[in-house]
Amino acid sequence: MKKFLTVLGVSTIAIMAPSYAFASEPVAEERAEHYEGIKIETAEKAFTVLDENIAAISVILKKEGELEFLDMENIHEVSYSLEAAIDKIRAEKAAETAKVDAVDEAIQAIHFASENQEEAKTREWFAKLEPAAGELNSVGDATPVKKEFYEIIIKDHKFSPEEITVPAGQKIKLIVDNQDATPEEFESHDMNR
Repeated sequence: MKKFLTVLGVSTIAIMAPSYAFASEPVAEERAEHYEGIKIETAEKAFTVLDENIAAISVILKKEGELEFLDMENIHEVSYSLEAAIDKIRAEKAAETAKVDAVDEAIQAIHFASENQEEAKTREWFAKLEPAAGELNSVGDATPVKKEFYEIIIKDHKFSPEEITVPAGQKIKLIVDNQDATPEEFESHDMNR
């Protein structure tokens, strides 16, 4: 991430300088300086957001011919949600650090390339992101890593996540956080509770 921050500083200067020089001319297409990624509550949701947004970029990149300004801008906007997802996965330690780093590096590169309207670099880094994300998701197929505790949130009478995977044959601590205004019932026939 640190190496991309330096690039961002240089890119910002390069982008801003021409805008001052041509401030009197009308801007053909408006662009937002920053977007907001979605708020992600759980690591499970982060994996879903990651998959959905990678699929969204894939659809854009499959268009025939050169991508238009708005196509690149859409990729740039989606990159904010990708960043939020990988940050949550990292914070929750939901995957191996090396795999998270590989996905994060590709996401950051896509973010900056799309922000600068660099289609070739965006495509190059997306080609690295897809397999890296596939490797990251393969962690779910392995034996689950035991956590200090597992949490289920009840909000609007729905459970989030709807399902958790825990190591077999080990005691776990399960926290159920009821965020509704009314009492909720929680039971599991599988856990005999």
